[in-house]
Amino acid sequence: MFRIKMKTLSLFMCSVILTMPSYASAQQGGKITNLSEGTPAPFSGILLDVAASARLLTEKEYQNEECNIKLSYEFEKIKARHNLEMGIIKSKVVLLEESSTSILSMKDTEIKRLQELALKNPNDNANWWFTGGVVAGIITSLAIFYAAVEIPNE
Repeated sequence: MFRIKMKTLSLFMCSVILTMPSYASAQQGGKITNLSEGTPAPFSGILLDVAASARLLTEKEYQNEECNIKLSYEFEKIKARHNLEMGIIKSKVVLLEESSTSILSMKDTEIKRLQELALKNPNDNANWWFTGGVVAGIITSLAIFYAAVEIPNE
């Protein structure tokens, strides 16, 4: 938020600086006369000596250049900040890619290890299930036969 305020303020100040010379030149459209020392002025106003008027005219020329320098400085600062942020983001992307690649590699290695382990020790209990089914069937048949024989005797 502070950065946005500073950018806005700097742009505002540059626009003010750029418009002031045009305002000053619009005001200069009045009367101009050369005076010597001791001569009364033909109109009321501000009297400038040669050095002050030269400074005023040169300031007008250099204000645009100063504003352009400030704008390019701010632009370069913003560009450098964005390049830094972009570099940080790119390094984060590379780090995340390496991390996900590493995790996927470990996962694939573990899957292969578990598959090999499952193939070495097959859990084939079909013989035990068959034997258990036969024994359960014999016991059930005997229990039914015993119940059928004992019920009529009572």
